[in-house]
Amino acid sequence: MNEAIYTFQGKDITMNVCIQIRAVVNILQEKLSISFEEAMMLFYHSKTYKTLQQTENALWAEAAEYIADRYFEEYPNGKG
Repeated sequence: MNEAIYTFQGKDITMNVCIQIRAVVNILQEKLSISFEEAMMLFYHSKTYKTLQQTENALWAEAAEYIADRYFEEYPNGKG
C-alpha cells in the first residue's frame, strides 16, 4: 500500500495535488512559451508551490488558473 504524500482532514489528496501541479505547470508552459521541464522548475522553486504543499490552506482545491494567477502575482514577469 502506498503512503499518502498529501492529506487533508485525514484523507489522501495526493492525486488531487499532483493533478493541480500538472495543470498549473501546463499554464506556465503555455503563457511563458517554455518547455515543460523549465515550467516545472520555475513552479517548484516558487512560494506558490510551497503554499500549495501546505494542504490545510486548501489552495489545492482552487482552480489551476487561480493557482497560476498566484504564481504570476509572485513573479509578474513570469520567472523568479
